[in-house]
Amino acid sequence: MYLKGFGEVILSIVAYSVCSGTLVLFNKMTLYHLPFPSLVTSFQLVMALCFIFGAKAMRILNVDPIKYEFVVPYLYYIVGFALGVYCNMKSLSVANVETVIVAKALSPCLVSILDAIFLGREFPSPRSWGAIALIGVGALGYASQDEKFQTQGASAYVWPFCCKSLLQYTYDQC
Repeated sequence: MYLKGFGEVILSIVAYSVCSGTLVLFNKMTLYHLPFPSLVTSFQLVMALCFIFGAKAMRILNVDPIKYEFVVPYLYYIVGFALGVYCNMKSLSVANVETVIVAKALSPCLVSILDAIFLGREFPSPRSWGAIALIGVGALGYASQDEKFQTQGASAYVWPFCCKSLLQYTYDQC
């Protein structure tokens, strides 16, 4: 029983990593040929809407109607998500894929600490602190070998950290 659950966890991690990595690479290639982050982001969001409403029209998805009283509470989330997606595209246009992936790995660490400080949630457990430290050491190891970090310093990581922190924070609030 335990091994079956463990296998599902491993499969989920691998599937998420493949999907996430593929999306980052696809976006990087798209931005290489079409260097307009706002346009690429807008196109992706419009296509997502078309997919949702197309699936609704074909009765594949049951989509609730958009009501004003439900939209207003989510406006902060919507704005934060849109800014996070924009920052993601901007970071892909100025940084390499590896830098974006390292920032993506570090963002839950930062958000877990900020959640405890600003939202009154529990600080990470000792086991979680160990994982956070391990992720931090790995990120420092990567940064010490990164060309852009060596030539541009911490400014090479501004867009990736803005992007991942915004996306992680808005995801946590949802």
